Amino acid sequence: MSYLALYRKYRPSTFDDLVGQNDVSNIIKNEILNNKLSHAYLFSGPRGTGKTSTAKIIAKMINCFNLSKDGIPCGKCDSCIRFYNNNDVVEIDAASNNGVDEIRELIDKVNLVPTVGKYKIYIIDEVHMLTTQAFNALLKTLEEPPSHAIFILATTEFYKIPATVVSRCQKFQFLKFTNKEIVERLTKIASLEHILVNDDILHEIARLSDGGLRDAINMLDQLSSFKNGVLSIDDVYKLNGVISYNELSNLLLYIIDCDIPNIISFVESIDNTGKSINKFLDDLISFLKDILVYKNTHKLDDVIEEKKERVLEVSNLLSLDDLYNIIILMNDLYNQIKNSNFSVILLVTFFIKISNDLKQKNTKDNDGLCSTNNKKLVDKKVCDVEISNNNKIKKSNLINENLKKIRINNAFATASKKNKDNFIKKWNDIKENINSIEYNSIIGIVNDIDVLVVGNNNIIFLVKYDSLLERINNYIDDFENLLFKNFNVIYKIVFIVEDEWLYEKDNYIQNKKKGYNYKYINEKLIDDNNINNNDDNDNKDLSDIDKLISLVGDDVISYK
Repeated sequence: MSYLALYRKYRPSTFDDLVGQNDVSNIIKNEILNNKLSHAYLFSGPRGTGKTSTAKIIAKMINCFNLSKDGIPCGKCDSCIRFYNNNDVVEIDAASNNGVDEIRELIDKVNLVPTVGKYKIYIIDEVHMLTTQAFNALLKTLEEPPSHAIFILATTEFYKIPATVVSRCQKFQFLKFTNKEIVERLTKIASLEHILVNDDILHEIARLSDGGLRDAINMLDQLSSFKNGVLSIDDVYKLNGVISYNELSNLLLYIIDCDIPNIISFVESIDNTGKSINKFLDDLISFLKDILVYKNTHKLDDVIEEKKERVLEVSNLLSLDDLYNIIILMNDLYNQIKNSNFSVILLVTFFIKISNDLKQKNTKDNDGLCSTNNKKLVDKKVCDVEISNNNKIKKSNLINENLKKIRINNAFATASKKNKDNFIKKWNDIKENINSIEYNSIIGIVNDIDVLVVGNNNIIFLVKYDSLLERINNYIDDFENLLFKNFNVIYKIVFIVEDEWLYEKDNYIQNKKKGYNYKYINEKLIDDNNINNNDDNDNKDLSDIDKLISLVGDDVISYK
């Protein structure tokens, strides 16, 4: 007998065998047992989550002549015996039969009575692939099929199904399986098939399958043929072309140590071995996430032993802010690489940049530059650059503290409620329609800032997350260009975090209560020591905040 793939061999035949999806199976089982069967079902969810299996279980149950009180087919009646070899269950792949002619042919045959069972079941897989004309042809029959016909539609892309079709079906959402559910099923199959695997291997299979049980079983099936004897976790990585935790932690150590030759060698090995850079970035971000979780909770639940060791090894070498920044920047890099022909160059440059930033933060070695194993300096231009999202290289543009004070002063000096109202009205529209190509560098962070104060030519923005401040300041020119293009005003802007804003707001209120007069200061004319807002102090005694509000409007300041 020819070999049968494990996912087919262990396909569930009853709801008791079906892994997960308890809510779906309980509802449908009760409908069948209580004779409340619907004429049309729509199953949606990721691949390998049991949609087609559930459809076949329904078909077997409703045609069984001796169904038990628990909803288990007898397996002995004509319908059960001939289930896989009769015309009562019609399975259609809409990916290859998606035209109106195929659907009309189905409709012509729908009036044919069942040959063995009580119902004729039509299972249409990947139904979202049907054309608009095919959907329209199906509508009437789907709404009022013959009493002996039941339609079960399955799709991985629910949003592509016309609303007119959705409204004629009972809808069920199939969820991804948890790693625990997948591991339990794989353990059972491995035992029955005498496949020698340990729990770490099964957990990694579950992680790599991304919630799809069919993918996980296929991976186990393929792994069992990979080599004879006991399998190792490295076999899982080789089979799937992914980077091991050992290699990921080594890369992070290279970055922390500013070991440029090994960083370059690592990236080149990924490229030379044909591994997916996007998949590599997925795994690295996931690994950094686990380190971040551990540093916040000091727990590592459901993580394999090798991963625990590597997480503990690296966690003490990176701060929380380091992790926040690297993860956010890697997300930007991920988007750049998808649209670039120079992914390896971008990847190397990114790692060198991160490595140099960490080196500058912790030590001052050779003016903060990374050094090679041979103690040769890396070109300063390489270590000082930052990757922008339009694939250009630009230098950091952090404004100094004195300039920051001037811009905050000028925003307060010319602030008004009218300025802010007019600005926010247009700003919200800009955020929704920002050009993703021209402003690719900032499109991902415009929603992470709030407008606080709007003057005639100065704006104070609040950065929602402290870890984003330096990154956003690096793109301050892009923000100012965006504002000029849309407002035709040369706005000078400043970004501050929550603690800074509370200080500046309280300072502003106290000064106004004392009668201090905020004056506009020209950035180009001022020097570092000539910042003083206390000139022409009228020493007005403002007794309460209401007088301040009457001066500047109740919305000049955003209260937290």
